Amino acid sequence: MARRASSSSPNLKLIGAGACVLALLAGGYFIFGGTQDPYRTTSPFPVKDYLENANSLRGNTYRLEAQVDKTLEVAPDSGRLLSVESAGDMLPLLVPSKLNGMNIERGQKLQFKVQINEKGLVVATDIRKP
Repeated sequence: MARRASSSSPNLKLIGAGACVLALLAGGYFIFGGTQDPYRTTSPFPVKDYLENANSLRGNTYRLEAQVDKTLEVAPDSGRLLSVESAGDMLPLLVPSKLNGMNIERGQKLQFKVQINEKGLVVATDIRKP
C-alpha cells in the first residue's frame, strides 16, 4: 500500500516561524531601540527656574541643549568654565577636566547631561553632539 504525503510541509512551518521571529525583532527595534537620544529619560533643564533660584535644583540631574557662546576660564585641574546659551538665556557651565577629550568650539550646539552642584553651579557630567 502506498503512503500518503502529509498535508502540511515541515519547511513551511520553519519559514513561518522564522518570519515571526524576524517580525518580533524588527518590532522590538522600532519600539525600544529606534531612538538615539541617550538622555531621553533625563528631565530637561529648567532654565527659568535656575535663573530665579538655583537652591531648589541642587543635586538634580538634567539634560541641557545649548550653544557654546565662549570660554570664560580654563584651569587644567578643574576644567573649563563656559558661557552657553539655552532658551535665549546665558548660563555658566563647568566642564570638568575628565571631559577634556571633546573639542568644544564657539557656536557649537551640544547636548549636555548636567548636575547642579552644592554651590549652585551647572556642571556637565556627559557631553554629546546632537
